[in-house]
Amino acid sequence: MPTAGAQNGTGIFVAMDTAIPGATYVQIGGQNSYGLTLNNSLIDITNKSSAGFRELLPDEGTQSIDLSLDLTFNSEVTFQSLRTVAGTKAPASFQINMPAGMLLFVGMVASFADTSPDGDKLTASVTINSTGSFTWV
Repeated sequence: MPTAGAQNGTGIFVAMDTAIPGATYVQIGGQNSYGLTLNNSLIDITNKSSAGFRELLPDEGTQSIDLSLDLTFNSEVTFQSLRTVAGTKAPASFQINMPAGMLLFVGMVASFADTSPDGDKLTASVTINSTGSFTWV
């Protein structure tokens, strides 16, 4: 019996466009898994009158996204495009398509680690960090 509210991760995929803002997104081929972290750098306003408890400034601080991808490349174009963005430290537009909507952001490749064992497939672990704002659609 399925769990109520459970989602199948198969329907979630990431697409990229080297233009900013993105106009024509191309799905990053060979996605095995992805991880999305929404970071909040909160502002600590704890002081002597806080009675020994931490206090945080509401509705303030810095937000960012860290996206991690595990890929098995099934397209040379996808590999070269993502590798070029990583090598030049250029920002790109990213789109994460989910069953409940879409997340759009501009990001830069923080790490690109590819593995190509002899006689086996080319894989990579990629981390993308957001720069600027992001939008849930």
